[in-house]
Amino acid sequence: MPSTPVARTEYRRYLRGKTPWIVGLCFVLLSRLPAPPGSEEIEILTDVVALVHAQVAVAVIVPFAATALGFRAIIQEREAGTARILLGTKLTRCRFVLEMVLGRGLALLVPILGGTVLVVGYDAVQYGHFSVTVLVGFLSLSTVYVFAWTGMIVGLSAAGSSTTRAVIAGSVVTISFAFWDNVTLAFLWQIVTGSPPGNQMAYPAAFAIAKWVSPMSAYNVLTNWLFGVPVGTDPAVSQVSDAISDTGGFTPTAPPLPAWSGVGFLLVWPVVSLLGGTAMFRRADLTPSGGTGVFRTLVDHCLSLPWFSGHRFRRTTGRDGLVDALPGSWQPLARREFSRLVRTPLVWVVGLLVLAAGVAGLSPDRYVQNALGSRIPLAALQTPLGFLGGFGVLFGTFRTVIRERTTGAIRLTAGTGVSRTATLVGFVVGRACGFAVPIVAAVLLTCLVAVPQYGVVPLTTFAGFLVFTLVFVVGMAALGVTISTIVRSQSVAGVTVLLFAVVHIAWYSLSNAIYGTLTGTTVTGFAPPENPIYLFVRWFPPLQLFNVVTNAIIGVPNSAGSATGVISELQPNYFSNIVVARIDYGVDVPAWYLHPGVSGIQLGLWFVLPFGLALLLYRHWSID
Repeated sequence: MPSTPVARTEYRRYLRGKTPWIVGLCFVLLSRLPAPPGSEEIEILTDVVALVHAQVAVAVIVPFAATALGFRAIIQEREAGTARILLGTKLTRCRFVLEMVLGRGLALLVPILGGTVLVVGYDAVQYGHFSVTVLVGFLSLSTVYVFAWTGMIVGLSAAGSSTTRAVIAGSVVTISFAFWDNVTLAFLWQIVTGSPPGNQMAYPAAFAIAKWVSPMSAYNVLTNWLFGVPVGTDPAVSQVSDAISDTGGFTPTAPPLPAWSGVGFLLVWPVVSLLGGTAMFRRADLTPSGGTGVFRTLVDHCLSLPWFSGHRFRRTTGRDGLVDALPGSWQPLARREFSRLVRTPLVWVVGLLVLAAGVAGLSPDRYVQNALGSRIPLAALQTPLGFLGGFGVLFGTFRTVIRERTTGAIRLTAGTGVSRTATLVGFVVGRACGFAVPIVAAVLLTCLVAVPQYGVVPLTTFAGFLVFTLVFVVGMAALGVTISTIVRSQSVAGVTVLLFAVVHIAWYSLSNAIYGTLTGTTVTGFAPPENPIYLFVRWFPPLQLFNVVTNAIIGVPNSAGSATGVISELQPNYFSNIVVARIDYGVDVPAWYLHPGVSGIQLGLWFVLPFGLALLLYRHWSID
């Protein structure tokens, strides 16, 4: 172990905790999820077949484990004041960041390498093939991969000015790169080139190179090169099976770049993140204020305009106004949370992103335009509202109660006449209203932009869509406040939100694995089983249920896919993993529990039950 005090302290602190055990357990469990290689793949892989399950586990576990370990590495020390003490010695800021990378990277490396040895040993006995040379090379590449992700996340932590921003930056980067091939790149490619990935997409050679950009993709490229299988961004078994299915025999195609160029894609991101993060850290105050002075000044000027400061507006929202006439004692707290939140950039960034994504989706294929007509803006807003709006609200609420405890403000609130139940209700209502303003504005503006081309959205459809959107915002705020109430650590709360996002994005694969485990039947969305329970599992998460209900409001067949995707699925010779009940079961509602109304109740339970548990616990726990 190097004689570096910060690195040594971080390494020992995390190695003595629960983190290595959790990471190691997740590593072993994840290595068992992929389907085992077939006889043809085993014959081609030979000595490296024992490493294919470990390859998948390392590629997937490291990004999220590194984010959980590193997103508060620097900002935590600044907020706690320990960074000022440490940097009062001969330790420089640059060395401080590098030692954080070294200490936390080593702490993560121990369970990753240990889990790799266990998984490879088990698979070597199972398949009867093993290569020491390839194992050493694989462990070396995995070590580089661990430090690459740790360096990138710690660099983002060094650049952040608050825990919330560090969580958002780390989560966005991790999710974007972890789902680079299937989600992020396809979305960016359609925006940049105007053509979605497929047989007719523009610049296919450039798209093949762009798939290597993600650190996870670069790691798969390098390990596939080490294994001697077709070089690509998918795991080794997928690369081999694709080569067999594409050519009818094992005839690999040449990669778009030399395999060794994957080293550059793997290392460029941590280098850029560390250089940028360290440069910002060197200029920043050691005690972050999280201030947004210019933005707050702008919002204050806007709120002082006659429309906001007029007598009618004060009669509704001011003291002794209509809001205060509502039952309960939560109104002052809700007003405070609303005022605090609308003066931060987060809510307006969420609104702008929803607006931009909604406007970008106003030019679907001709058959979608013919099917939806004036309802196209609602279909264009469906995914941005569910994904960007939903997770934006979560990121804006997961620290609500934790911050009150940390700053001691919760004692002042408890010393007033506001009950604990009213406190949580005030947090939810205030924060939900803060997000509702820009989100409603984004919905209205998107529909207005679409009027010249598609006409006015039917008022009843628009009203139902808008009301349900507001209910969804309130529910996600309740879920965020619930996390903030039950979880008492900012780090754990941030990781919880990150895992919540990951589960939603990866739910297609997870739902198939869950259904397969429960029934013993291997399924995919391309060939759903006859049992409607499969759809119940597919539609279980909140964002999937949001699509089910909004599809019913927009007037498209019953499905958890987006309205545009459902219309596309109805076209001849179009195949995707979206499951539309009418296509696969002959009717829109094959079972009562798949009715959109029941899905709305399920979505409500997702919000009400956790919030009820938070109320119950908060009323009996210590206020601190």
